Amino acid sequence: MKIRTAVGVLILSSGFATAALAGPAPGQRPATNEALISKVADYVCIRDDRGWHHMRGNRRVVCKPVRPRGAFWGWRCEGPRCGWWHRSDRRWHDRG
Repeated sequence: MKIRTAVGVLILSSGFATAALAGPAPGQRPATNEALISKVADYVCIRDDRGWHHMRGNRRVVCKPVRPRGAFWGWRCEGPRCGWWHRSDRRWHDRG
């Protein structure tokens, strides 16, 4: 009998805890979607003789261009040249 009572108390207490956490606390504003929104990069990665980069003001920032669609693309560096390489077609993806 004590086990059934203990199980019943646990079930009821977990239900009350879940209900208490379901809404905002009294006096607080409800949550908005602003916390779920994240910024996306808004720069374009370009290539020159020194490699891939974008400019942030006067400062040069190293970056990778967006990965091409499809399978078999991997980032590869051969000497000074780096970029997306298709391992099946054995070709570079020249974007930028």
